[in-house]
Amino acid sequence: MTSGGESSVLRPTSAEEVAAALREVGAAGGSLGLRGSGCSYGDASLNTGGHLLDFGRMNRILSFDEERGEAVVEPGVTIRDLWRHSIGHGYWPTVVPGTMEVSCGGAAAMNIHGKNNFAVGTFGDSILEFTLATPSGETLSCSRERNPEVFHAAIGSFGMLGVFTEMRVKLKRVYSGRLKVTAVATRDLVANLDYLETHRGEADYLVGWLDLHARDSALGRGAIHRADQLAAGEDPEGERMLAAERQDVPPRLFYVVPKGWIWPGMWLFLQGGMWRLVNAAKFHAGVREAKRPPYLQSHGAFHFLLDYVPNWKKMTSPGGLIQFQPFVPQAAAERVYRTLIETCHRAGTVPYLGVLKRHRPDPFLMTHAVDGYSLAMDFAVSKNPAKRDALWALCQRMADVVLDAGGRFYYAKDAVLQASSFPRIHGAAAVAEFRRLKARLDPQAMLATDLSRRMGVV
Repeated sequence: MTSGGESSVLRPTSAEEVAAALREVGAAGGSLGLRGSGCSYGDASLNTGGHLLDFGRMNRILSFDEERGEAVVEPGVTIRDLWRHSIGHGYWPTVVPGTMEVSCGGAAAMNIHGKNNFAVGTFGDSILEFTLATPSGETLSCSRERNPEVFHAAIGSFGMLGVFTEMRVKLKRVYSGRLKVTAVATRDLVANLDYLETHRGEADYLVGWLDLHARDSALGRGAIHRADQLAAGEDPEGERMLAAERQDVPPRLFYVVPKGWIWPGMWLFLQGGMWRLVNAAKFHAGVREAKRPPYLQSHGAFHFLLDYVPNWKKMTSPGGLIQFQPFVPQAAAERVYRTLIETCHRAGTVPYLGVLKRHRPDPFLMTHAVDGYSLAMDFAVSKNPAKRDALWALCQRMADVVLDAGGRFYYAKDAVLQASSFPRIHGAAAVAEFRRLKARLDPQAMLATDLSRRMGVV
């Protein structure tokens, strides 16, 4: 809710209509942005003054191989569509984000990650092949064997090289509709990093929540949730829980309070400057939870935390929110994250939410992944122009700290980076290769968004 712009919106229903749109916009000398479900936090799917391809009507699952666990999907198929189709066959998407509303086309274009990135990699690692329609008029079939250069560049290219018209995705086998979840309370930042490092070789999923308001010896305290898949026959209710309706996020809190009533209360705490108390209460609740034995939780309830509270983002009204998510190599993570948190404290602008994950490198050209960690820091944005400008300036100062340490950023969440950051994130050689492919596949530089212009992509 911090970015916006007017565009002429096109809604194709087939690959042929995508190709026609590329020809028509190109002939008119216009610009074209791509939009999946619009789940990016910034301006990644905005093309102010130009055209947008909205893929909401290209949302068919074209085939599903029950033996191999492989789905062929159009770009508008959402993660929700995919798991609801596959779970009854004993499969779950290999990589899912914090909301099920993300489209598969957007997941590929941004190369999203999940709570198991350290173990299985990004969404792109689960893509077997795809068909790409390009502004140059080509229709390319791409895989690790066919057009491998384009395959590794288009995934994670934030829609700048072409349009995914269909893709074949590998899913993971599951024998229960539930996961075994273990909660761990962590006293400080070092404890969080140590736990993720120690257990990443054995856990299926790991995610940490940090109380970013805590200071001094408690700086970076929080809670980690580990989840592990259950073996065949380990869960007596496992097969029954594979029903799709048992995976949906429950509509009521404690089975009583409609979750649609929650965000106004969150708004009061956030706007009243009391979020520090919310974080403290959550930390102490986590300490109590950690004393209990592991418990079983559905895949949907564990993964899709952003879908738990309907309209949750309204709690940041009227200014909206941005997320600053630095990916930092392991050796520098403690120093960098400590510096960032302390910088926020000194500025008097503390993120209301912090989420820590472990990552591994991937083979894609425009990757955000590192052998290290990411810390997602969510900030509420003020409608006061001076305060908003101060927040952007704070994030840009912090970005310099991250980039100086060899860190990277994730464009699905970014709203603040500048063009000078682009070669620092990816390196001069990768940027040169990306621009070479852009000139080949999109010679008019027709594919463009507010993000690509802000980052000086071409």
